[in-house]
Amino acid sequence: MLKLKIMSKNIKSEVFSELDLKREKSHQINQYPDESSYKPKIKVTKYKKRVYSAPTVINLEVTEACNVKCRHCYNPWRDKSAGKFNVDEKKFDFLLDEFIKNKVFHVIISGGEPLARYDLTSYAIDKLHKNNISTSLNSNLMLATEEKMLKLKSLGLDHVLTSWFSFYKKETDFITTYKGSFQKIIDGIKATVKSGIRVSANTIVTQHNKNTIYDSGKFLHSLGVSQFFAHRVIPPAYDRSDKNNEHHTTIEESKFSLDELLRLKNDTGIKVGTLINYPLCMLGDLEKYKDFIGRGCPTQSGHRFSINSNGETHGCVMEDKDYGNVYEVGLKKAYANTMSWRNESYLFEGCKGCHYIDVCQSGCRMHGMAASGRMDQKDPLMPGKEFITKPYKLEKDTFIEEKIKSGVDLYVPKSIRFRYEKEENFYLLNIRWGNSIELSEEEGKFLVEMQTGNKKFNLKNCLFDNALSRLTGFVAKEALKSDDIQIEVRKTGVNIDPAKLPDLTDKGFMESHPNLKL
Repeated sequence: MLKLKIMSKNIKSEVFSELDLKREKSHQINQYPDESSYKPKIKVTKYKKRVYSAPTVINLEVTEACNVKCRHCYNPWRDKSAGKFNVDEKKFDFLLDEFIKNKVFHVIISGGEPLARYDLTSYAIDKLHKNNISTSLNSNLMLATEEKMLKLKSLGLDHVLTSWFSFYKKETDFITTYKGSFQKIIDGIKATVKSGIRVSANTIVTQHNKNTIYDSGKFLHSLGVSQFFAHRVIPPAYDRSDKNNEHHTTIEESKFSLDELLRLKNDTGIKVGTLINYPLCMLGDLEKYKDFIGRGCPTQSGHRFSINSNGETHGCVMEDKDYGNVYEVGLKKAYANTMSWRNESYLFEGCKGCHYIDVCQSGCRMHGMAASGRMDQKDPLMPGKEFITKPYKLEKDTFIEEKIKSGVDLYVPKSIRFRYEKEENFYLLNIRWGNSIELSEEEGKFLVEMQTGNKKFNLKNCLFDNALSRLTGFVAKEALKSDDIQIEVRKTGVNIDPAKLPDLTDKGFMESHPNLKL
């Protein structure tokens, strides 16, 4: 430990300029309870949470510089140091080594506005792809040109998540505090789509734009946007108390935005979703709202970790608590400091009797924090487990199952990546981007052997438990392929983990959810 600390200090002194060291100051502006006050919660479910050695996805903020100042911005440094810190090539090379060493699968390049540091963004994307780490870009696209985006595509970038604020120009300018932002975003989307990069858009639903979701989505669809997300605002670090009554939505307003997304999907065929977890008891009808179930909380799941441009680290992007500067303590140590996020200590005590807790994970923990001052308190949009009225039913793919039963050959695509978790003896399999699933040690060893040897196999070769069901799920997610099975896969990056779903035949399940109708 001492050796790591000394080495880390040397790294920071090597990569930080004199100006960086002079400007350096913690971005934490809110008080957080001591971690010792949190304890893992008791659940009624059988699912055993696994703890990862390192994140699978990094949200890397390459710069504090941004060309807008959004009213709902979660970045705690937005008022005091915006533009002061940037990741340069020397810093990035250190981070890249950390990502490789810890077998990170995917890096989201964000900011600030990453296109404000276009050269570094290009450098990072190029280096990451050359080391078999996939990337995506979070950008408002106001600085995008077709020439720039074509270059990023040639370096390996295939997806951009852009911000969309409102269907109306004046409202967009008000939210971004930038006159003319509406048209610049549209031009950026057009340039990116034309370059051949897939574009998704996300709207943070506030009191200003809550009635614009359908019109926005329909317009974005006409521009070539492939997927539209919308989710409730979380009071940002600089305004946890929501002083001006703008950074909140009610249960009714939140459900209305989801209903508008479903109407949009029905009318246009565009894919829809949400990037922040809603309590499943708020949704109630899990069959109707199935498009918004399964993501859970990527930080509680252990997948996501955030690094600021000054090296500070956070579990959630909405969080301003620092878990250690990555240039001082390294990625593994900083990530280890987020254990309370990942060992079920932040679950709300009132959820312990809910059989959907492993899927829902008590909704949004940062919203609970904003409302109460503690990470393990109630999500304000949580009415209670008795409000779940219809269950989520996993659709069984009988076509794939019958094909596998018939003995078709399967293989592991070369694009599939694996990581062995030695401490708990299991594997992580990454399908694409941020979509990773857990495998037993037996499953992982077998599939790695098949991929390494470029071998084909069938059901009879698979001796692990529930082989038919597991293989069917793997093929449905494109973790495995077969020349004899042609399917249309919904490539959204995140899907529900069947292991986390409750047993609908369990007597306790119906007792815990008395208003649920099968």
